Amino acid sequence: MNSIIHHCQQVNSRFFFSTLILLSLILSFACDGLESQVQQRGVVNVTTGEGYFPYVDNKFMSGGWSRALVQQTFLAMQLDIKVDVLPWARGLKWTQEGKFLGTFPYVYSEERAEHFLFSKPINMVPIRMYVATTSEFKKIEQIQGKRLCIPLGYSIGKTEQSIIEQYAMTVNHAKDAIGCVGQVEKGWSDAGLINAYIEPHKLSQSKDGEASIVIFSHELAFEPLYFLISKTYPHAQQWIDEFNRTFEKLAADGQKQKIDQMFLQRLNRP
Repeated sequence: MNSIIHHCQQVNSRFFFSTLILLSLILSFACDGLESQVQQRGVVNVTTGEGYFPYVDNKFMSGGWSRALVQQTFLAMQLDIKVDVLPWARGLKWTQEGKFLGTFPYVYSEERAEHFLFSKPINMVPIRMYVATTSEFKKIEQIQGKRLCIPLGYSIGKTEQSIIEQYAMTVNHAKDAIGCVGQVEKGWSDAGLINAYIEPHKLSQSKDGEASIVIFSHELAFEPLYFLISKTYPHAQQWIDEFNRTFEKLAADGQKQKIDQMFLQRLNRP
């Protein structure tokens, strides 16, 4: 009897240890599989510009509102993201050439649509008009038929074109947004366009430290900003589709709204 019991104990022991080994192998394979899935996602390289407050700005929280949303989207796609900050024109050019997966944030234009796929809108920019503090124009209705400054190289999209047509304005150009402010200050142009989150004194100040421009409170339009992928990038359509699906999930589960609210609270802080 004892030998039978001893034999059964040996069998049970071997079975127990065999089961442990098998479970260990299963867990090992499962962990390796999960790890390989994460590793397969890898790192994506994207680019953006600088100084487009509050959407991309290294001096602002999380590097900007658009940057925070794009990073959260790729994180939800189980991808690490490396963001290179480059001059806008160079970043767009190198993205078109396939050196980066994508670039952001950009407004839509027919010219860009020839070369890029556009994501769902990631932000909406409230557009307002400004004039010089010394201007005779005190109401936006008085701008009818006057001169509007647009920075060189800035794509005039449907939003800007509708404003130009609505107010029958002629277009002047300056080197950049600050150049347009200078034109308006000097009276070479009568007005410029600005996103409503920018405070006038941060763009330009008079000698006594006061803002040299005044922004009309009327919001002319809301312009969408997009994440762009070159049409020639490998599997471009699959990439933009996955980005859009993930971004919509962030909106559906409230994660996007939390990020939006965080930035709005900061922007509305006195």
